[in-house]
Amino acid sequence: MMENQRLLLLKNFCLTCITGIYGCQWKRYPSQPNKKRECVWYIALSCTFGISAFWFYCWWALRNDYSNLNEHLFAKLHRWLDWSLILLVLTAIIFTYLSLLVILALCHFALRIPLYLHWINKVAMLISVLLILLLMLVIGIRWKEEWDTVGMSFQVTAPFLHIGAVVAVTSAAWVVADQFFQFNTIGLMQVAQISKDSGTPAVEGRRGQLVPSVFQTVTPVFYLGMVTILYFIPLAIEPPCIIESKNLGPRPALMGHRGAPMLAPENTLMSFEEAEKSEVSTFETDVQISSDGVPFLMHDYTFERTTDVAEIFPKQSKHDASNFTWAEIQKLNAGEWFLKKDPYNTVRSLSVESHAKAENQRVCSLAQLLAFARRTNKSVIFDLRPPRDKSHPYYNTSHKVVVETILNSSIDHKLILWLPNNKKITPTGFQQVLGEKLDAETLRRENIHTINILYSNISDVEIRNYAANNISTNLYVVNERWLFSTLWCAKVKSVTTNACHIFKEMHEPIWHIAPGSYLAIWIITDLVSFLLILLIYFIQRSRHRKIQGGIPQFGQQEFLSETVM
Repeated sequence: MMENQRLLLLKNFCLTCITGIYGCQWKRYPSQPNKKRECVWYIALSCTFGISAFWFYCWWALRNDYSNLNEHLFAKLHRWLDWSLILLVLTAIIFTYLSLLVILALCHFALRIPLYLHWINKVAMLISVLLILLLMLVIGIRWKEEWDTVGMSFQVTAPFLHIGAVVAVTSAAWVVADQFFQFNTIGLMQVAQISKDSGTPAVEGRRGQLVPSVFQTVTPVFYLGMVTILYFIPLAIEPPCIIESKNLGPRPALMGHRGAPMLAPENTLMSFEEAEKSEVSTFETDVQISSDGVPFLMHDYTFERTTDVAEIFPKQSKHDASNFTWAEIQKLNAGEWFLKKDPYNTVRSLSVESHAKAENQRVCSLAQLLAFARRTNKSVIFDLRPPRDKSHPYYNTSHKVVVETILNSSIDHKLILWLPNNKKITPTGFQQVLGEKLDAETLRRENIHTINILYSNISDVEIRNYAANNISTNLYVVNERWLFSTLWCAKVKSVTTNACHIFKEMHEPIWHIAPGSYLAIWIITDLVSFLLILLIYFIQRSRHRKIQGGIPQFGQQEFLSETVM
């Protein structure tokens, strides 16, 4: 007796939590909620949850470009925050909240409790979806290329998403089948109640009077259509990592993006030393010209983000970097910001020695980098950023100053990768690298053997076509393992990366599978799912037939009490 009371108390507690969180009704539940209205709100909740799940996935896929977002927002707001982490936490909270509401709604269906979504949850749901749509709109306007990254990620994760979707849809079969058979059960219960009240014993004769609702007709059809699509969707999936091991190319060479910015302050000599330890083949950087004609390394047009210029030259902190003399630039500390802002959350991994070294870094000149590249036999590729101020002494001749600096460095000219945007004419001996896609014949005619473009602006088919024509592709900026693995499988020659120390330790892609093995996994997954759905169908049909068999012996209230309890 005591055991039954405990079970009853536990069940009532669970029911109270389910209805309390979903409908904010902790003591008394509405006796007759508007079923049609609540059904509409449930559909809205499901759509909102789908949008939040998609956005959560997108934000995960965009991790590769988090640093770009933080730098862009710093340029606009002049304040450093890890905006990517803030948006990730916000996205996770919204997704978790909506997931909880969906789970509670499914519990209502399973326990046959009328749905009632409280207005607080309705308002929160609407705010969530509007916020997500606003963020999507901003990305669509400001960073259109990021949607290409999401598309690439689907190519990589499609096999796993397919299996997860099949598992989720198979699990939903229990609720769908229960709702499908429940119509006849409740309908017959109502007929039985009418027969009992009128004294008419014939229940079977009225069975044909039951007409299924639109919801109970459409739901199974929609469900079966979705299952069929999921079973055959792998026919449209061609992930580059579904490849035989023998066809897997060598690991792409690494170009250190501004050195190794995860391990040292970007564009400092220490950063390139760390990149050299990570076995990069090329140093990638950005070059500007001081007001007295010294080429130096700096990505931003101001010193504000990566130096202590606000302390040393407070009145000039927002001035263009090229308007400073080299003597003034040498007074700036280019390392303390890295330790304070920790842009990649890697400072804690630095040794005491590296920490002290980073703290005392200065802005690096192009001559210093070339000397280091010559000693280590590394190539150098850079974007030349001419002065924006037309009154600058080297406004029209910045490329000549850079070429002169290179020639005076005694570095092997073959180690210089010259981008056309630096100057249309390639200096003698420098390797010309094109920053756009052209057909292979044109590239050969122009004596260009390497193209350097954004990773999302080229397909794996184009990469393989270039490789077949002896054209190397370098893609920038690749920071995530999944993206590096994808490009590896696509036979990319090299990548520009912030994570050279991470990719150095990768000896194979994080995953790749032979086409035959993937086909077997696909067929087995679909077959097991199909058999489970059939099993669930027959179990639910048998269960509801047993309930229907006892309907004439019970009244409506007894039947409802039995099915809910």
